[in-house]
Amino acid sequence: MALDQSFVERRQFGRRKTSLHGWIVPDGRPRIACVVRNVSEGGALLEFEVPRGLPYWFTLIIESKGFEARCEVRHQSERWMGVQFGRIAKIEEPIAQWSAELIDAWSGPPAKSRGR
Repeated sequence: MALDQSFVERRQFGRRKTSLHGWIVPDGRPRIACVVRNVSEGGALLEFEVPRGLPYWFTLIIESKGFEARCEVRHQSERWMGVQFGRIAKIEEPIAQWSAELIDAWSGPPAKSRGR
């Protein structure tokens, strides 16, 4: 399969690959743990088991970055959700300065080991 050469990255600094622990906080519902897999100035890709009935708008909190933003769902699958940031309520460090090497200690449940 040939690489599509027509793809143009429209983000000013591109996406930052991450593995940050985040919280999805729907209005009036319990929060849901997620992993933020990549982030840009305008949005993020979240990984988690997407429950049915998740509202179109919710708050995303990334405690390790002091980040809180209102998000709108743009696309989703069974385990992934792409969101666009609306109003950013709190941010301690500009997203453009987030390092791809900074990985939060939480990355989900431990992998099952294969016994030999």
